[in-house]
Amino acid sequence: MFLSLLFLVFTLQTDQREDISRWLGYLESGNLEELREAIRQEPGEARAAIETLIVDFDHSIHSWRDAPEQRRVNYSDTLLDSGLQLSQMVTEVTGDDFLQRRFEARRDRVAATELLNDGEFEKAMSVIQDVRATARQLEDQSFLFSTYLSSAYAHLGMGMPEKTLEDSKTALQIARQIGEKVKYTLALFNLGTAHLHLGQNDEALRYSSEAAESAAQIGNSIWEANAWLNVGYVEITQRNHQAAEEAFGKTLSLSQKAGDPVGEGRAYYNLGIVFLNQKQWTLAREHLESSLRFIRDVDIRHSHDIDEYNYVEKFTLEALLHIYKQLKLEDPAVIDPVRHSLEEFAGRSSSGDQHAH
Repeated sequence: MFLSLLFLVFTLQTDQREDISRWLGYLESGNLEELREAIRQEPGEARAAIETLIVDFDHSIHSWRDAPEQRRVNYSDTLLDSGLQLSQMVTEVTGDDFLQRRFEARRDRVAATELLNDGEFEKAMSVIQDVRATARQLEDQSFLFSTYLSSAYAHLGMGMPEKTLEDSKTALQIARQIGEKVKYTLALFNLGTAHLHLGQNDEALRYSSEAAESAAQIGNSIWEANAWLNVGYVEITQRNHQAAEEAFGKTLSLSQKAGDPVGEGRAYYNLGIVFLNQKQWTLAREHLESSLRFIRDVDIRHSHDIDEYNYVEKFTLEALLHIYKQLKLEDPAVIDPVRHSLEEFAGRSSSGDQHAH
């Protein structure tokens, strides 16, 4: 099972920092009485500052890898803490907890995402459902959209692709209502991935191709690379080798441009499979050997910590020995390290699928 939904990737920053510096200054200096008085005198300005903090915090959330074998949720602790404190103070002074509830829901959403990254899918779903209820109560469509991306990922991890498809369709509908290109692109990609997991190739190809085009329009190379990866996977399952090669080639160049090791490793691996299927031994060798540089450190099946048994690595090593035989290659300096690595897999239990996307 490949958990490939792009459910956490808001990375832009606002340029409204000057609008909130005054209010943050009260918090940083500990002048809470002055802060209370300022809120009493200018409640509208205080609320506007919190609204800006909410936007900034949402844009600070992204999914990136601090280490090549991980993909973890990242966000601004400072913005979250400041938003919670300031919104709580506004509630205290005005009696209106609307903004406080919005920040608390975001705090809980981050907690749910961390559970997702740890594979605690059922626990995450419980939190997501509570957050979604709050988003509906607050009529926060943008935030509601993010809960459906998260639950789509959770359902995929729980082996419920039909539910993933439902969530992805709802996310796309909300994205269209909101009219934001970024959210629309994410929803397209996730819907394509959901269809892919269900083996619905025509729909997967349609939405993934649209996602690639949309990602290119907003200039997000990683999203575009992942969308082309899905396109390539559809083509390879249908044995459209040329189309698959073109799609994976785009994934490779875009991943290299973005500095994304997981995308690069996936591209090399899948290109190797395309050439292997066509008995193009030299090209297959070149790309599978290149993929080993990544898949020994990164489980390209799902982008999180690698298991003790990395099926993709084992399959690659086996494929390389077969390729060396076809090429009549007898160089011990090339062959022996591959054989030694395969021996290390002896006695381990295997699981997974040979295609990583």
